[in-house]
Amino acid sequence: MGSIVVWTLISILLALSGMAAMTSAIGETPPNMFYGYVTLNDEPVPAGITVSAYIGEELRGSCAVDGMGVYSLGVTGNESDEGETVTFMICGVPADENATWHARSSTPVSRRLDLSAEDHEVPAVTNPDANQPLIVADGAQTSQLNVTVTDNCAVGIVTVNLSTIGGSDAQVMECIGGDVYSTTTNASVGTANGTYDLRVNASDIAGNYNDSVDIVLEIVPEGMEGMLPKTGDIDGDGDIDFDDGVYLAMYTIYGEPYYLLHADGDVNSSGAVDFDDGIYLAMYTIYGKYYYPLYPPV
Repeated sequence: MGSIVVWTLISILLALSGMAAMTSAIGETPPNMFYGYVTLNDEPVPAGITVSAYIGEELRGSCAVDGMGVYSLGVTGNESDEGETVTFMICGVPADENATWHARSSTPVSRRLDLSAEDHEVPAVTNPDANQPLIVADGAQTSQLNVTVTDNCAVGIVTVNLSTIGGSDAQVMECIGGDVYSTTTNASVGTANGTYDLRVNASDIAGNYNDSVDIVLEIVPEGMEGMLPKTGDIDGDGDIDFDDGVYLAMYTIYGEPYYLLHADGDVNSSGAVDFDDGIYLAMYTIYGKYYYPLYPPV
């Protein structure tokens, strides 16, 4: 460990010497150099996390943390910046430490400054979706589970609990682009028919986590898997609200592909999907299931 740190510091010093020569050659005010360890919530940050330096609101330098949790960056400036405060951001989170910028005519000023920050903002988890919302518990039919996860810093691990349908209680969801995390699952033979709320747990690199969102998957008898689920979430945003009633009404006017149904639109069980269903669903969101039960038995 000690030898690795020594070599890390040597590499930093070599970089500084090269920068000093370059600065002297062109006659500009050299940058102030800072280096040190970086921690977030008292833990070393992973490689690749960005450290940025500012004077006022102006970005003056940035770098990626190396594999040892060490940063090294130059903060640019000129004589008018003498005495100005340099603030640092770790992955977009303000660092507890700051420094003072000093103008020099030749050799860059190099200072060790370990940086730390506290981050307690949990990841945002939105758009839970099962692509194939209904499957048969035969161990073969699959559904692609998707969720969108964002964080003020960086998303860590995203998992989904599949234990109720015969899978892992912490199945890792992989990022497939655009902040979307996904995994494919089936339901083990013997899983009872019904609606399953599959809990997502999204963490960030600071250890914060959000486990408040479920992906709804329905296990149905064979022959029903092509049907839309009776959830009322017509627009597929994960909530049942007034917007779903409006969306359903618009579907009855404009149809597909402008408005795609994500749940069974016959919410009043009339046997057809029409404008009355949109009104019925909107009334449900206002007055509740006692007066407007979704999918009432006929």
